[in-house]
Amino acid sequence: MARWLEVAVDADLESADAVAEIFAQYGYQQGVAILQPVLQDPAGEQVTIDPNALVRVMTYLPLDEQVDATVEALRIALWHLGQLGTVGALRLRTLSEDDWAEAWKQHFPVTRIGQRIVIRPSWLPYTPHPDDVVIELDPGMAFGTGLHPTTQHCLRWIEQLVRPGQSVLDAGAGSGILSIAALKLGATAVTALELDPVASEVLHANLGRNGVLDRATVRVADVTRDLAERERYDLVLANIVARVLIEAAPRLVRAARSGALIALSGIIATAEADVRDRYRRLGVELVERQQDGDWVSLLYRRTSA
Repeated sequence: MARWLEVAVDADLESADAVAEIFAQYGYQQGVAILQPVLQDPAGEQVTIDPNALVRVMTYLPLDEQVDATVEALRIALWHLGQLGTVGALRLRTLSEDDWAEAWKQHFPVTRIGQRIVIRPSWLPYTPHPDDVVIELDPGMAFGTGLHPTTQHCLRWIEQLVRPGQSVLDAGAGSGILSIAALKLGATAVTALELDPVASEVLHANLGRNGVLDRATVRVADVTRDLAERERYDLVLANIVARVLIEAAPRLVRAARSGALIALSGIIATAEADVRDRYRRLGVELVERQQDGDWVSLLYRRTSA
């Protein structure tokens, strides 16, 4: 069984996003977990974040011949960052794949996002309200619990924008949270692209758990290479990282029908200008922008065929 190194550090709220950007450069599939201390009632209705509590940032590294050099590079980068803010000591823990899959559970509560969407971990009970759209999720070894700001940006847009009969592209689908939300809110079909074969298995399982697998097409694919010219969608979702959004920009824009919306998320604020410049040159129109802390999401419209 493969083994992994969990890398974690506690940081103040202002430093946490910068730590996450560093971790994304080194972590497996650029995956980063940001665990903010929250207070929440049993129904998941009220969530507050303690602004004075430290935030835990985590990523995972495969235990291979590169791991020692990677850990040393992380230590150096975090030391420099710690000169500007509160960044704790790097903590390391070795995990099996089963341990990794279980590690998420202690940090994953029932969470309401927007007006109707409720994310329910598969191991927790929840009694839905009449108009709730409940997404039952087990992230396993895929990233995407709905707690990260950029995921929440996308979910709020999905709640507002998805209409019955639409086709949706979910590029970098992870756990499948965005695909499931789109299908449960009325989309006719979703194509979910996920580069990591392990994450795609989790994605497939979550689609089945939510009863929407029959309307989804799951492909192990690289969005920077594997979008065919003929593919067209009514809504394009890409919650990845800025570097990939820039590299995949021509394909993501081409995949949107004329008049379709393109939701880009996973953008650290320092990379926003580069993302916007790339998409501006492709002729799409910026419709809306969301920001939480240092994380930015951009909603574009393709105005021409």
